[in-house]
Amino acid sequence: MAATTAVVPAHAVTVPCDTAALITAINNANANVDTVIDLEPYCLYEVTAPYMAGADDGLPPLTNANGVTINGHNATIKRVSSSSFRLFEVGTSAVVTGNLTLNDLTVMNGQPSGAVGGGAVLVNNNSTFAGTNVAFQGGTANIGGGIRFRVGTTGTLTDSRISDNRTTGGASIGAGLYSEGQVTLVNTHITSNRARLGGGIGHAAGTLTISGGSVKHNTAFDNGGGIHTDNSSNTLNVTGTAVTDNRVTTGGLGSGSGGGVYIGFGGTQTFTNSTIEGNTVTVRASDDGGGGIHSLGGALTLDNTKVKGNKLIGEAGHGAGINAQGGTVNLMNASDVTGNLAAGRYSLGGGIYTQALVNTPAVTVNNSAIDRNKVSGTGSRGAGIYNASGTYDLSGASVQFNVAPDAPAPGGIWTSTAITSVAATTIANNTPTNCLYSPAAVTSCVG
Repeated sequence: MAATTAVVPAHAVTVPCDTAALITAINNANANVDTVIDLEPYCLYEVTAPYMAGADDGLPPLTNANGVTINGHNATIKRVSSSSFRLFEVGTSAVVTGNLTLNDLTVMNGQPSGAVGGGAVLVNNNSTFAGTNVAFQGGTANIGGGIRFRVGTTGTLTDSRISDNRTTGGASIGAGLYSEGQVTLVNTHITSNRARLGGGIGHAAGTLTISGGSVKHNTAFDNGGGIHTDNSSNTLNVTGTAVTDNRVTTGGLGSGSGGGVYIGFGGTQTFTNSTIEGNTVTVRASDDGGGGIHSLGGALTLDNTKVKGNKLIGEAGHGAGINAQGGTVNLMNASDVTGNLAAGRYSLGGGIYTQALVNTPAVTVNNSAIDRNKVSGTGSRGAGIYNASGTYDLSGASVQFNVAPDAPAPGGIWTSTAITSVAATTIANNTPTNCLYSPAAVTSCVG
């Protein structure tokens, strides 16, 4: 008979409601002893000091690459100290790696003193982290107030919450989460976080996949109230997610752009069956904008995704729905840009604004509507589309019921270059005109 090898289950240990006992359990797990740690249900584990002198972590770093699991059973681990330190660190370098899974746990008030960041959790290069039904709250860091995933990491968060975190200092990016690895968020909510860049999420490298959940009520002081993604090799995939009620407000160092989403100088971004709604930019300088989305040069595709009810507040805002200054924008399958408002003198583009800054933007609108957008104030133009320089392909599109001030401000489309690729598209019922007074013509647009 062939010999068989029995599978030996991971050893588990139950930790009483005592932080010192938790530190001991983590040290044992790193030594491959009792790698499953069960916390006392509903216990508050108060961490009052770094686990050792000079450390920037309240608990020992997780350095068992084979994996350690902590089952919280609705417990909370909270920094309660005037000293600054984060709570969890996974791995300590690209060579000394770790693998941590957290379940049913709240992690609160992490505050590392160093510039590396990761308020609640820092996942170091080539390490792995997963969380299910985990809450990360009240963290503060230079980068990643809630969590930072460094280059080469693998991360998954499922049914989790990242809320009320913030970033400070020079970088001040990604208050909820900062991602440089291969990270997946499933039915996870990123809410009420604040940073200079990327109030909810900062995405600097790798692939970030968001499925379900929401990014809402986050604040940035410069760019990207909800999501900030900026790298030519980035991939961002968002499916079935609400990016809502985020804002870019005063108090930053530069311009204010991308109330919902800010896209930098490249990468690929795809939003499917999602909503980008009710986001706001407080305009501080000419060319600030992108109440819903601001894109400098990405390859952006919206598939059955709505960009609606976003706002620019202040003079000379550009693109209340979408502001594209390079790259490509592809709207398809009822990806409607509707009900957006640029409120202020000299506002341009209630629905879409395009200008060549990085390169000449190319916009495709396929079976989608640019309807019921508005620009208000003296000198405001192009309530539906304002094209300073870009190319447009309109197919099965609608540009209707957009409203601009009195003539000579077209309510439908204002374009500096002729738009000739127009098929099966309705451009009608715009106020005060559809395209009349536009410097260049739009094929099939009358009045």
